[in-house]
Amino acid sequence: MKELIIKYLTTLLLICGLFLQSNAQQSASDVWKDYDPRAEDLNIEVIKKWENNYGTIEYVRYSVGKLEGTNRSANPIMAAYFGYPKEAKNVPGIVHIHGGGQKAEKSRVETWMKMGYACISINWGEKPFENGLPNTEWDGLAVGFLGKAEGLGFENKVMPREHTLYKEENPFNSSWVPISISARRAITFLEEREEVDPNRIGVEGHSMGGFATVMTATDDRIKAVAPSVGGSGYLMNDMWGLPKSKRHMREDQGLALYQKTIASHAYWPLIKTPILFLGATNDFNSPTENIIKSMSLLPEGTENMLVLTPHLNHRFTEETNAARFLWMDAHVKGDFKFPKTSSSELKLKTKKGVPVFTVEVDKSTGLPIEKVEIFYGYSRDPRNRFFHTAANVTEKKGKYSAECPVFDVDEPLFAFANITYKIERTIPSYPGKEETNFFTISSEYQIAYPDALKTAKVKATERRHAVIDDFSDDMQDWYTLFRHNYRHWFFGTRKLMDPCFMGPEGGKLQIQLETTEANNKVAIGIETNTWQNYTGRRKENFYVVVNLPEKGLNTITLTAEDFRTNGKKPLKDWDEITELTICPASNIHNSMKVEQKWEGDTPTMKSMKWIGGDYSKWRRIYPHEKRGDASVQKTISFDNEFQDAINKSVSNEDLDQQLK
Repeated sequence: MKELIIKYLTTLLLICGLFLQSNAQQSASDVWKDYDPRAEDLNIEVIKKWENNYGTIEYVRYSVGKLEGTNRSANPIMAAYFGYPKEAKNVPGIVHIHGGGQKAEKSRVETWMKMGYACISINWGEKPFENGLPNTEWDGLAVGFLGKAEGLGFENKVMPREHTLYKEENPFNSSWVPISISARRAITFLEEREEVDPNRIGVEGHSMGGFATVMTATDDRIKAVAPSVGGSGYLMNDMWGLPKSKRHMREDQGLALYQKTIASHAYWPLIKTPILFLGATNDFNSPTENIIKSMSLLPEGTENMLVLTPHLNHRFTEETNAARFLWMDAHVKGDFKFPKTSSSELKLKTKKGVPVFTVEVDKSTGLPIEKVEIFYGYSRDPRNRFFHTAANVTEKKGKYSAECPVFDVDEPLFAFANITYKIERTIPSYPGKEETNFFTISSEYQIAYPDALKTAKVKATERRHAVIDDFSDDMQDWYTLFRHNYRHWFFGTRKLMDPCFMGPEGGKLQIQLETTEANNKVAIGIETNTWQNYTGRRKENFYVVVNLPEKGLNTITLTAEDFRTNGKKPLKDWDEITELTICPASNIHNSMKVEQKWEGDTPTMKSMKWIGGDYSKWRRIYPHEKRGDASVQKTISFDNEFQDAINKSVSNEDLDQQLK
């Protein structure tokens, strides 16, 4: 009887222990309160070592540490590139965390070496990057990108499955925790290297690496962090005015625990180290307003900076990208004075009823100001929002102002300024970016919702325009990729989804461009309903391939029906456009692709406008609005569109490497 009682109590204690263990972490602080990244030996292996023009690079592996749960235990090993400048001694160190579909970057390590840093780039995604050499081993855990068919692929949620640490709902079941552990162990790696000053370490990461950077930023050994396009909170919440726009995770999939322990907005209130967030206004992974909301959670006194790149998705210009390196120079290396965030105001009550945005540019550093640009836009969905560049910016006593005319007082108004400074040092080139002596940062971001616009008696003074672009300001309303590569150039704009430039009913699209060789073929693409799955419609791509017979000015006139999907379905009208693109016809990936390569220089855009059509309706229906159309298409899975966006980003970054 005594043995049965003891056995019963033992079983009861075990069950209670497991319950407490799996339910102990109910906040982001709980996840890390008992974790010590220095507790276990790193067991470092230097597998390969070589010299280059910038210093020494090592291909290394280190122990992530023993991870134990109720379902399994694991002893993962992390592979990485580690590099340091010639004769390095007590130099600052950087941990680089790659993004989704990517791998550790030797070129990234070399960039930091050029700037006087040691850098370790961890290969948490376990994609092979050194043929024949031992790679990252997750030891049976679902974390990286390999083994998806066997259930070993990346796991976002906290719920248990075969290859997670716990049989119960637990934050350690999410791959994000082991990834952050790997980054924290990389900090320990830098601390132990004689080349590195253990008191000067920063962390940066892109996309999924940005998410991991935000999660890792609570480590008190870090002097500064710089996540990019990853790490925004509130992704499981609807965006303003867009029901069902949130990313989907059900309550029975562990949503409540995920929101408290894994979601980025659970970490922003804990970050005390200086943080710069590098964003893109149309980013699919970090919607702008979500980042604004997350950054507002930072503890009072935490130095922070927002940098937004207009018109781009998951990419940056040389000047906005440079800000991240200078942030580390200021807060990790300690040899640069970084400007403060420029204060701004969006004044709604004006004599003309037209809102005015004003920015007071920070001049505390004494750095020369190269330019100040003011941007404003209307779309509820930041992923599709077109930002107008304000005309007639005026300056008075260090304050720059411009009108931001409104098209519709029932829609919100968003505005910010970008300030570009000139610096004496040079941010070095690397794949996809040229060297630069300028950097750009953003002002305070302003939002005015319809109630505020109406209360202030703002007038809808903006109108629809037949002229979409005369290119008098070059490509300022576009984003361009590989612009100076005559075989791979790519132009894109979201201007046609803006209410001011939406196509009239029955109108034709006319484009003029100039070429240096005759008989090239160009592909003009239209993407509809991007990220509009919450409306009941799916994204579709339509193309038309056009021959350009002239050496010089070519004029193209197109109807909506000229654009076709890969399955030959015609575009019905201009209403649902979210993006227009132009590129060589040899570079598209569907049945319309031609083998003929582009010849001559990258073309020069001359004009784009609507010809004819009916403008009688005061506005066309907005892309985010639902149609009363019985032929509404089936909604495409958000996950599918998200994966497609990742694939496009990785493809462009691979091309960056090839075209360096």
